[in-house]
Amino acid sequence: MNKLFKILKNPRIIFQKINLEFTKTKFGHVGNKISIGSGLITKGEKNIFIGDNFLCGKNVKIETWEYYNNEKTGMIPRLSIGNNVSINDNCFISCLNEIKIGDGVLCGENVFICDNFHGKNSIEEIDTIPIKRALWSKGPITIGNNSWIGRNVCIMPNVTIGNNCVIGANAVVTHDIPHNSIAAGVPAKVIKKIDNKE
Repeated sequence: MNKLFKILKNPRIIFQKINLEFTKTKFGHVGNKISIGSGLITKGEKNIFIGDNFLCGKNVKIETWEYYNNEKTGMIPRLSIGNNVSINDNCFISCLNEIKIGDGVLCGENVFICDNFHGKNSIEEIDTIPIKRALWSKGPITIGNNSWIGRNVCIMPNVTIGNNCVIGANAVVTHDIPHNSIAAGVPAKVIKKIDNKE
């Protein structure tokens, strides 16, 4: 009863609940028990698939790019988020190709996950402003189950992060990280393996 009174007393909560239910209908799939903070921005929702027990912080931006600058990209993007995933405030995920976020992944604040670039940085494009260049993907991104992505991490295209990894704060991941690893730095490198040995 106390919870109901609190909701009725604050119209903003009612609006957020209605907005959440409407937003869920636009996605390719949304699982059960999700919580989305205020300020979520999405694009290309039909290509986004979200599992159960999803926790999304404030001011998160999640987008897929089947069209860019009102033209087809030539790609059918797919962004899949597993079960029990937590994405903290101010994260940005941009998908042109494919991004897979496994079960149990935790993303700290300000994480950037992007599988695409504005153009190929070729001589043919040099006189075209970056915003007008066609989007291009070097390859998909996979983040394995139960991995922890620290605050301010950037994960770049064509990268696989294995299961049970920890990516240290402020790292830039440009190469694959094997299972059960702790990685840090710019570019990110494995600094420790997680095993049963002390």
